Amino acid sequence: MIYKNITFKADPFSYNLEFDDRITLVGGNSGTGKTVLYEMLEDLRLTNEYKAIKLFNYKSDNFSEAIEQCRDSFIVVDNADNLINDEVRRFINFEPSNQYMLFLRNCDGLNVSDKSFKVLKFDNNRITLEEEL
Repeated sequence: MIYKNITFKADPFSYNLEFDDRITLVGGNSGTGKTVLYEMLEDLRLTNEYKAIKLFNYKSDNFSEAIEQCRDSFIVVDNADNLINDEVRRFINFEPSNQYMLFLRNCDGLNVSDKSFKVLKFDNNRITLEEEL
């Protein structure tokens, strides 16, 4: 895995994101902080510690081609349900050098485990990834 955890502060919040699997699916309803987290990662990836972070969303040009160029990367896809097709699912499943955090509701076609399913949890300005029950 590229990152076992990602920790940073964005006042007044502190993020402590722990990963248990190569593919992490972050679920939850709209308005639960997924896109805000994505936006925080835009700045965080500019640091040396987190330079392996690659971000994709609806604004990404040539998404399928771009993601398939990634190796040894921590790939984050916002609104992944709208972007990921069967070809990208195959790439995710069979390119083991990458780690993925996908903001996704439909896991069909992905090789995931019971440790893959997470939701963002807020507690006293502390934000963590917790197993989805």
